[in-house]
Amino acid sequence: MFRKVLFPTDFSDGAEKAAKRFEKVNEVPVGEVILLHVIDEGTIEDLMNGYSLLYENEELELKDVEEKLREKVMEKLQAKVEDVKRVFKTEKVKPVVRFGVPWEEIVKVAEEEDVSLILLPTHGKLGFSKELLGSTAMRVVKKTFRPVLLLKPKCRCGGEGE
Repeated sequence: MFRKVLFPTDFSDGAEKAAKRFEKVNEVPVGEVILLHVIDEGTIEDLMNGYSLLYENEELELKDVEEKLREKVMEKLQAKVEDVKRVFKTEKVKPVVRFGVPWEEIVKVAEEEDVSLILLPTHGKLGFSKELLGSTAMRVVKKTFRPVLLLKPKCRCGGEGE
């Protein structure tokens, strides 16, 4: 049994399909799942710049934008909790929202939570092209001492394509 699994998600179909693939291969319950979403710090800067162009006369505080984003993302994570419980065969799911560089935050949370496995989808919102795979999944693999299971949303397993 995996004591604690870290499952980073970007809310993409690829992340959802990766979780379902894990459900198919995992036969034992997971003790606890840390459901993580990392808000890329570059995204926040882009939002701030765009917002300031649209609303030139309004004062905008970074902490206000971050707090609103955190609330909205936490709502999305909470909406996934029941599905995650079913997929991972667990009653314990801890939603976590972090700001920063995605691969760095994944590694930090894995250490802080002392996880026994990082379950990492290899295709996300941006397609996790080679560039993104290289800069996210492969950096996680290189920078952590924790076991990492990379899951593709599609593969040909035993002659069947999903």
